Amino acid sequence: MVKKFWNDCWVLIIIALVIIGLFSGQGLILGLSVMSLVVVFVAWLWNKVSLENVEYIRVIPQKRVFIGETVPFSVELHNKKPIPLPRIDTVDDIPSALNLNGPDIRPSSTVDAVSMTHSASISAYQRTAWEYSVQAKKRGFHRLGSVNIYGGDIFGLFDSKKTIATRDYILVYPQILKLPDLGMPESRPLGEKITNLTIYQDISWNRGIRTYEKGDSLNTVDWKYTAKKSELMVKTFESTSKSDVILAVSVETSSKVWEGYSPVNLERVVAASASIANYCSEEGFNLGFFSNGTPVLSDLPMRIPASQSEDQLKVILETLATIGPISSGPMSENLNKWYRNFPFGSTVVVVTSFITDQLLASLRNISKFGCRVVLINVANEPSYSAADNILIYELGTHFSEMESKGEFVPI
Repeated sequence: MVKKFWNDCWVLIIIALVIIGLFSGQGLILGLSVMSLVVVFVAWLWNKVSLENVEYIRVIPQKRVFIGETVPFSVELHNKKPIPLPRIDTVDDIPSALNLNGPDIRPSSTVDAVSMTHSASISAYQRTAWEYSVQAKKRGFHRLGSVNIYGGDIFGLFDSKKTIATRDYILVYPQILKLPDLGMPESRPLGEKITNLTIYQDISWNRGIRTYEKGDSLNTVDWKYTAKKSELMVKTFESTSKSDVILAVSVETSSKVWEGYSPVNLERVVAASASIANYCSEEGFNLGFFSNGTPVLSDLPMRIPASQSEDQLKVILETLATIGPISSGPMSENLNKWYRNFPFGSTVVVVTSFITDQLLASLRNISKFGCRVVLINVANEPSYSAADNILIYELGTHFSEMESKGEFVPI
């Protein structure tokens, strides 16, 4: 601001000298003032176009990384015009959670960020680059903000600024741990071994209608045909050998929203869920996802149908990477609303740090519906007794041990 004020003053002084030279007939004053005015005009014009056709590019070869993974990261500055840039400065804020390593890194005025600051002189049609690396230390969707570029003229009389908005980001997946390290058995961690030899009646493949027989589940009764025939009629389904696992992730860590949340327990839930999802994908199960959480990215669903597609694990990990502490309602209410859409005979794995009587009642309903239920508690406080047909794992102690050894950092 001060520099702009003095520049304006000098321009006015030079114009005044030109006028004085004209009316006084002093050729020396007129000549010097005209030359000065030409220099000022050239400097102003140079400054005006200095940041035109200048590109600032972040080169991010890998935009999806795991916690602790180190990946290369570079920035390039292109001058795509015939006019050189005698001086150019850039300020680029990067989230501190990405642990940026490289030259010219300074503290930033932006919260939880550091600044890459560069000063350079670039010739016409020249490109310059700076090499960095990032080592992700916190899961999440880390958006890289705008870049401020400062330029000026060759004489240093004028300054200009250009802000380039970008859509660059780096997505950090949650940490994946081995299930035995979490206190779950290496063999059959979800209870009875789920194999492709197990035969289920898939309710999505309706084969026909028959008369009710003793032992048939009331869930298969077709009430419309029962009314027509005046006797109980049940639906029959095609047999299928596919193995379905529904990963149900609860982000609740306290009973009331205003009580806040436990970051440690939330990160435990996410890490345990990611580890189980990875195990199910490696075993070839049809993996589905269900959660009462809210993601940062609106295009990531909180309900993902069971599938064996190659991208299924990727989609679930992306959802877990962006999931936040705010829930869409109690997990028990969400399960009561949606569990009838789960595949019949599937295994429902509920990962939580906050267990209530309502949640246990929901799990019993899911078990009666015909699904195997596995309850995983990551909190230090053990859960209280549930029904015999619900398998329970207490992982709080194992997480505490890993945290004390630095093997798991819940940040």
